Amino acid sequence: MYSWLQRSLQQLYQRAAQHKLHHALLLKGLKGIGKSDFAEQLGRYLLCSNKQVVAQTEAAPCGHCQSCLLLNAGNHPDLYEIRSEKQIGVDAIREAIKKLTGSSQLSGAKVLVIHDAHTMTESSANALLKTLEEPTNNTFLLLLSDQTERLLPTILSRCEKVALPSPTKQACIDWLNQQGYQNVDEAMLRLYGASPLLLVERLVTPPKISYQDVARGIESLQAGSADPADLATKWQEDAINMVKWLQIWLLEKLKKGPNHPESLWQMHKLCVSANEQLRNPGVNKTLVLVNILQSMVK
Repeated sequence: MYSWLQRSLQQLYQRAAQHKLHHALLLKGLKGIGKSDFAEQLGRYLLCSNKQVVAQTEAAPCGHCQSCLLLNAGNHPDLYEIRSEKQIGVDAIREAIKKLTGSSQLSGAKVLVIHDAHTMTESSANALLKTLEEPTNNTFLLLLSDQTERLLPTILSRCEKVALPSPTKQACIDWLNQQGYQNVDEAMLRLYGASPLLLVERLVTPPKISYQDVARGIESLQAGSADPADLATKWQEDAINMVKWLQIWLLEKLKKGPNHPESLWQMHKLCVSANEQLRNPGVNKTLVLVNILQSMVK
């Protein structure tokens, strides 16, 4: 398990060993910190029939029982997962609930992992409520999300929230070095350092628009040779990252002791607001970016 998640995992292991673990956990944290791997490891421990308690603060699945061997083979009959690239529909939830209501095939626990739980439709979320309220014996539901504000209040109120941490900058660098990535660009570290798995994805497939591209675009904008609407149209496809690049640019300007810090702080507030707006799937990304870029030429 990733070093930044190890302590959280051990805490849940210990609670499970003491039969004090809530049946519905909402594992929340930034995208790219390893929530899916965390849920997999927790699920392994819950399903293991010979749990090991190595020390007072350290536990682990045995790795040798029938349950662990089936998990290693990828075909454990009491582990269910739901994931979707877009939305999780009601049929997927109902099918999973049907499986959970039956008896455990290995006479142990049953575990349901819902990836990106915030993509559940209202109907699918409502279909899950009864199971969250009255689960069958020895059943655990693990909901994963990096956008918990999109979950229905009724779902949130029935889950125990487990906030998973992002790594420190040094922990991220150390992990990247272990993966063979040396001397990562500082701008990339600042943008993705809190989400190391996402950072690796970006290193393998770099974003179409780099920080340097954004910085040059702002220079052209302030020189009067670029138009806010043109830049916004060009950048809107990756609007969320563009706002983060803009925030990095603003912070760099503030560190250099700007002549007009008030105006830069105002731009920063616009960026913070834009981050919230861009979480709405139906928002006009171009208009959000235009609003920020226009403030840079006033």
